[in-house]
Formats: sequence, structure tokens, C-alpha cells
Amino acid sequence: MGTLVAKLLLPTLSSLALLPAVSVAAKRRFHMEAMVYLFTMFFVALYHACNGPGLSILCFLRLDVLEYFSVYGTALSMWVSLMALADFDEPKRSTFVMLGVLTIAVRTYHDRWGYGVYSGPIGAAVLIIAAKWLQQMKEKRRLYPDKSVYAQQVGPGLCFGALALLLRFFFQDWEYTYVHSFYHCALAMSFVLLLPKVPAGKKRTFSRGPRSGPKRRSLQPASVLPTPAEACSQRLSSPLPFPAAVARL
Repeated sequence: MGTLVAKLLLPTLSSLALLPAVSVAAKRRFHMEAMVYLFTMFFVALYHACNGPGLSILCFLRLDVLEYFSVYGTALSMWVSLMALADFDEPKRSTFVMLGVLTIAVRTYHDRWGYGVYSGPIGAAVLIIAAKWLQQMKEKRRLYPDKSVYAQQVGPGLCFGALALLLRFFFQDWEYTYVHSFYHCALAMSFVLLLPKVPAGKKRTFSRGPRSGPKRRSLQPASVLPTPAEACSQRLSSPLPFPAAVARL
């Protein structure tokens, strides 16, 4: 009985593998990507919970709505991850992201279970990244980006992404529960690897210098003025300068 319950809950629990991707994206200041991952995780987990027996009480949306947004969120997560890897400046980054948001929504509505719902965004993103990186190589006359990016991010990220798609479309009929759960884990790992390690925006530090306001005058006690008699005696007792003494003679 416990094994049966675990098999039923495993697709739902495995969707929580996107939590590390959300945490890494937020830590590296990719807040838009973190929101997309969180959106995807919510609808994927809710869809699997409502699709299986025992947890249908959690369904506050229709199953077809949950199905649509789970597929749409997954495709959109792939798109924003690849756009983050491309490292475009504004406004190009926002333009490409919004283009993916609109086109993926239409493509998912047209056919949410076909190969094109994932291969279309991935293929378009790879072409955009290749065009941008080739232009940078031509301008700088060297490899762009560094070899470490290809070895630590691009290569492993694409490998995990390809593994996830293979599990999703070709091996899922073997054992749906375990294969689909591994698909969730491989997909989340590809998102983590594809995100650039450099934060999206460096945090500015403001050094507060000395205050340039008006200086306050220190209050000192006023000197006591001498009386007229004391001033006259001091003047008579003080020696006269040499020209004044000669003039008096």
C-alpha cells in the first residue's frame, strides 16, 4: 500500500525539484526567471495532484486549464533560461522574452502535446544565441564566451535538457511514474546549469562621505571687557613705540 501511494505521489513531489532552480535564479538576481520557474512548478505539481486519485480535493481549477499551463510554463521556462544564457542587453532582452511569451502561448494552445511545443522555442533560441555569439566572435576575434562557459554551463545544461526531452517523449511509456519523475529532475538541473553564474545586475554600494552641511560654531564664553580705568592704566604702562617717543620729546 505504501509503495502504491508513493508511486501516485512521486510525479507530484518530483515537480518540487524546480525549487532549487527558483532559489538559484533569485540568488543570482534573475527574478523574472525565478517567477517563471515558480509558476511552472505550481501548475505542474497541481496538475499531477489532480490527475491522480486521492488528491482531487485540491483541484480548484479545471484539469484542462492545469494541463495547459503546466505545458506552457515548461516551454516558457526553457525559453527564458536560454535567453538568460544569451545575455542580451535591454531592450533586446525584454523584446525576445515577450516574443517567446506570446508565441509559446499560441503554440501551446494549438497543440500542447506535440514535439513542436518544446522544439520550436529551443530551436529558435539556439539560432538567436548562435547569431549573437558569432557576431561577438567576429568583433573580438576570439572565442566568445570563454571556454569555461561551454564546459560548465552550455554543455552540461544542454545534455540534461536533451535527456529530459528524451525521457518525456520516448521513454515515458516504460514506467510513467519513475520516468516522468526523472524528467522533472533532469529539466530542473538543466535550468540551474544554463543560468549564468554572474548576477544579472551588480548591487551598487553607496559610500557615504563626510557631511557637507554648515559647521556649527562652538559657543565660547565672551571675554570680559576691561573697565575704562583699567584700559587707561594699561595704555599708560605699555611702552610707546620709538617714533612716538621721539615726537613727544
